[in-house]
Amino acid sequence: MSRLAYVFSCCAVLATAVWLSGCDTAVEAEPSKSEAGSGHGDHAGHNPGDGDSDHSEIEKALAKLSPADRAAAERQKTCPVIGELLGSMGTPIKLSVEGRDVFICCAGCEEDLRDDPAKFLAKLK
Repeated sequence: MSRLAYVFSCCAVLATAVWLSGCDTAVEAEPSKSEAGSGHGDHAGHNPGDGDSDHSEIEKALAKLSPADRAAAERQKTCPVIGELLGSMGTPIKLSVEGRDVFICCAGCEEDLRDDPAKFLAKLK
């Protein structure tokens, strides 16, 4: 086998191996305006893509609430603005909106909730 044919064969084997293994690198896009309320991407220093935080971190965040608020936040489960688990981005924030207590994941969601409460309250059971 000629040297050139050998080099091409090696390249073909390498390319096939890379193709078969796929790419393990995930590209995380910024949330669109519709995905993250008004597009407040930093969520007061939190990344909304981190919603799958470790369960123990969520427990620690919820433990900072009073027992009654913790029970209410656990019943609500998610932020009505961006859908992240309450506690996944720190201690949930309790707001009173249209006579109803509502928890949000971070301060970055408050403006959206207050600007269009009907839209976000409708997402809660």
